[in-house]
This record gives sequence, C-alpha cells and structure tokens, in this order.
Amino acid sequence: MNQETSLFHLLYPRSLCLDCLSKFEVVSQKTPLLGYSTYVLYKYNDFFRTTLYQYKALDDYALKDVFLENFPELKKVYKNDTIVIIPSSQKDNVRRGFCPNEEIVKTISKNIFTGLYKNKEYKQTKQKDRSQVHKFLSIHHGSLLTNKNILIFDDVMTSSHTLQAAIKLVEKYHPKRIRVLVLACPHIKNFIN
Repeated sequence: MNQETSLFHLLYPRSLCLDCLSKFEVVSQKTPLLGYSTYVLYKYNDFFRTTLYQYKALDDYALKDVFLENFPELKKVYKNDTIVIIPSSQKDNVRRGFCPNEEIVKTISKNIFTGLYKNKEYKQTKQKDRSQVHKFLSIHHGSLLTNKNILIFDDVMTSSHTLQAAIKLVEKYHPKRIRVLVLACPHIKNFIN
C-alpha cells in the first residue's frame, strides 16, 4: 500500500490508500430495471471480488466504508430515501456478527429498512435456476414503505433476479418512488438498453 501523506489525506482520511481505491473500476452507470432507475457503481473485477470476499466471508468489518468512499455525493442524493437492503443469510449474519449490506449503507443513511428477509436459507450462487429467488424472499412491516422514497440496495447484481423480486415485494406497499443502487455488476453491458 502506498503510504504517501498529503494534506487532503489528513483532512479526509480514507479506509484504503489511493492506490488500492484506484483498483475499484468505477462504471457509474444508470440503467433501468423493471422501469426503475438502477445505479451501478463498479465493475465486478478481481479487486472488487477479493475485497467483498474479505469483508463478507472473512468478516473484515473494517472494510465496510471502502465501497462507497468514492461516492460521497450519495449521502446527499439519497438522504430522504428509506434504504431497503437485500438480505444476507441470517445464519451468516449471526456467524460474522453483522449484516454486510446494512453496514455499508450506514455510511450514507441511518434510515434503513431491514424487513426484507430470506424465508428459507439458500445461496443464489448454488441455484441452477436463479429466477426462482422470489420464492425465498419475503417482507414484514412493509407498510412502513407506503408513500416513501425507497432505495433498494444490493452489493452485486448478477442476474438481477434478486433485485426484481425485491422490487415486486416493495411495489405492493405503494411507495412514492423506487430507485436501486448496486455496488457492482460483472456484466453491466447486458443491462444497458
């Protein structure tokens, strides 16, 4: 890691050095998903994959802030939104002692809705038919979303089936607006119209 110190770094400390932060491949791409604005921040490259793995699978809680550090404006953009997080496995959250997506979005808002949950343990990566993910997602206390500006957040969009299932669940509660924020996508070009 580059240990170069500057006035900027003293005033605005970073979780990673600039050299490491530069390995995140910013795409900053908006694309529609079921008619809703979906904002993808990064390409899912090796550095992103490794960093996310270290954060989620190796329980490196200190990395929670690195994913949104390159986008300080998001705090202002989403300040009035209720953030609906795509859930992790409850078993994994208990093991690691934190919910990864919830901790990431706390850097931009404290208005977080955790009522979306997996009604059955499953790993999407092990599913042959990812379109069946809607069978494993449920929502409780959904009435809290009525007439609110909603931001649905997920770390990685692969097939988009999880996000589509979440959108359909949230829509049932008639929010004022729905937007989607995704950290990374391995094949963003497939989602651009």
